[in-house]
Amino acid sequence: MKIPRRTFILSGTLASGAAWLSRDGSLVRGNSLGLAPGVQLWSVREQIKNNLDGTLRHLAAIGYREVELFETPKSPGEFRKKVEDAGMKCVSGHFELKDLKDPATIAAAQALGLTYMILVFPALPSLEGRSVDANFEQFVPLYEKISLSDYKWNADQLNRCAENLKRQGIRTGYHNHAIDFKNFGGTRGFDALIQNTDPNLVCFEMDCGHVIHAGHDPIAYLNKYPTRIELLHIKDLVPGYHVSTTLDTEDKDTNAEIGFGSIDWKKLFETAARYGRVKHYFVEHEGKMAHPPLEALQISYNYLQKLQVN
Repeated sequence: MKIPRRTFILSGTLASGAAWLSRDGSLVRGNSLGLAPGVQLWSVREQIKNNLDGTLRHLAAIGYREVELFETPKSPGEFRKKVEDAGMKCVSGHFELKDLKDPATIAAAQALGLTYMILVFPALPSLEGRSVDANFEQFVPLYEKISLSDYKWNADQLNRCAENLKRQGIRTGYHNHAIDFKNFGGTRGFDALIQNTDPNLVCFEMDCGHVIHAGHDPIAYLNKYPTRIELLHIKDLVPGYHVSTTLDTEDKDTNAEIGFGSIDWKKLFETAARYGRVKHYFVEHEGKMAHPPLEALQISYNYLQKLQVN
């Protein structure tokens, strides 16, 4: 669905004002879970590279109040100040497994003021200690052979890391991709992680877009694990998407602005509200979109601010 530029800019301005005028403690209009709107900075990775300060101010002007990082900045304290000067807060960040064990990276997370360090992708025992992010293509054949044993190993690693991070004042989490829904004799990787991690130590950040890309229902997962999912990635796909758990799943289809895709967001937020365990959500857009990144984030914000949850 095409949204006229003038319409979404005007409605975004009005929605931002309405959302933040109420200071009496009552639920702000359209703020579906009573939570500050968050954004995953991967959505604007190119804009940040070219103009960090301006991009942060633009996100805050839209109405976003929390950010999640996709990489560790070279100067964590300086980055945190820029985010806070723009009127937002660093809450969470994505990391590889080796980072969850690295004292320097943990210190950077503390300097950023992060509440969460999130394992962004499963590690492989054969690659332990190696970074797979920069040269991921060479590891694709290994990841396509990921096993249930690998997921149980990841669960054990998360438990171990979480014990240490808890002492450092940081909560440990896991972010799913479509690959995590591979089926191993009736047990999916994502389920194995949830079932084999300590609920007192490890929480989960459910990426709703990746869940549907793998052919599953994020609402069903909220119902299945009501106490384990603490963060949400608010992401959607244009109807007619391919269902797949392969690593190239994300490249096959077009992301949709929130409210203009495939997920029943009203039902999802009502389900999350019923359990009251989701503490943060981050809008994330990646891959192909109908609109440029900042326009798409405005459209998604407008929808979420108008969404009425019973």
